[in-house]
Amino acid sequence: MDDDEVSSWHTKVKPKALVVGSMIKYCKDRLKAREEINDFISEMKEDLQKTSKDLSEEKPDAREWYIRKKSCASFLYINHRDVEHLNQISEEEPIACSACKMEFREVETEYPCRVCDSVFHKDCVLEMKDIHPSHIEAVEKANTSVGWSCPACDDLGLLLTEEELHDIIDTFEEEIKPKDGQISPGEFKNFKKKQLGHQLSEEDHEHLDLEFRLADRDGNGIIDWWEFLNYQTKVKLAMRDQRELVDMLTEKEVRVAKLAFSHMDVNKDGKVTELEAKKAFSDYFGQVNMNDRRRCSVIESYARHATARAMALDIKDTGAVTWPEFLNGQAKFIIGVRPNPTQ
Repeated sequence: MDDDEVSSWHTKVKPKALVVGSMIKYCKDRLKAREEINDFISEMKEDLQKTSKDLSEEKPDAREWYIRKKSCASFLYINHRDVEHLNQISEEEPIACSACKMEFREVETEYPCRVCDSVFHKDCVLEMKDIHPSHIEAVEKANTSVGWSCPACDDLGLLLTEEELHDIIDTFEEEIKPKDGQISPGEFKNFKKKQLGHQLSEEDHEHLDLEFRLADRDGNGIIDWWEFLNYQTKVKLAMRDQRELVDMLTEKEVRVAKLAFSHMDVNKDGKVTELEAKKAFSDYFGQVNMNDRRRCSVIESYARHATARAMALDIKDTGAVTWPEFLNGQAKFIIGVRPNPTQ
């Protein structure tokens, strides 16, 4: 090949080939990994059943802080960490790294997943193959109020069927055909325009700009394959039956959601009325530091909209939201926030 052909190969053909190769490898690896993931989840559930039994025998205060420590997930105004209380919690059994299976020494820092009960050494995470580069920074947030999702929980593609996964790959590679494997705003709108089958209106442009920003997790102005995969996975999961989504939740996610529901259920009757929801959200948004004369009206507006969304879960129109209704309605959102934020 002459110099021009070599240059063309490196700038056009090679990146394309790498993207295709990466996706094919991804499919094969994921299809092969499903068995291992299922085995892992089965073991995890057994451990969680034991944990739940142990927790039922604890005092309410100790049980609540134990759950907060293990969950590392924020919901409503539940904090990931509270050092003063967490220091009072003692672990009966030594904790082992989910990757290397070695027990943590006192001098070693634990990096817990905020979605499942897995805990890791930082080095074990960084040595994993085929993980998204964002984990290099994201894992540092494991012990903060943000939290961190382990590679298995961060990858929503593992929740897809084989048919759904291949459908997303075909859409990316055959329909969008992004230059250099990254989707630009223009390419995204052209793809959506074909789906809609008509010229885009001003309202369509505004909607698609928002949709693009939601998919572009790191906010760099382009959507890479992993961002596209996670975004399209959310779309496909949202179309599934709510009960199926609830079954996908980890025990930890259910515990945290239950704790959030309990905060709103002031009289502990197993239901949340509009008055209870409004008070909970007003208290929550009231914690926002806002030095503005409009502070009260802004908080009231936020609380009103949040309350309306919460009460929309009252599908039986009884005037109150039950725990099953709350969990069914929140499942897709709980799963949707599993991927680590990259900003």
